Amino acid sequence: MAEYQERQLRGVGGWLGLLVFILGIATPIRTLIETKTAVTHAAIIGRLLGPNVPTYVQFSWALAATCVVGALYLTYRLVAVHRWSTIGIVIVGLWCLYLLPAVIDAVVTSLLFPKAAGGMLIDALWSSAKGAVWATIWTTYLMASKRVANTYAKDEAEALT
Repeated sequence: MAEYQERQLRGVGGWLGLLVFILGIATPIRTLIETKTAVTHAAIIGRLLGPNVPTYVQFSWALAATCVVGALYLTYRLVAVHRWSTIGIVIVGLWCLYLLPAVIDAVVTSLLFPKAAGGMLIDALWSSAKGAVWATIWTTYLMASKRVANTYAKDEAEALT
């Protein structure tokens, strides 16, 4: 019975499959939609913001591209590299994906548009708080899940490197 249950709790399925879906499909789509919205808003109120709007647009797309590539890399690791080091990489990656973009965007926006800095800081803090909750939930799952433990092997050679 225990052996059957262990075989059932192996591979990228269940909650782990949901994480793969979120990282591989939902996160890139959400990132591109949010970036398009931010760029559109900046273009609409460009006269109020000043001459740095084109710089902000380029920065926004570069940050979005970095986030999409990062999410796709984490997805690749979860699907293709079934070693325990993947879990460490994914945990660090999740925290970076959920926290850093909002903070980086707020810093760059406040430098490019100092008059709008107050509102951007509040948005960045709120976004970072939500991101910390999601990162905590997924970190807890990755560390406690039997499926994750059965799927990603703890290799002795890996521990030595």
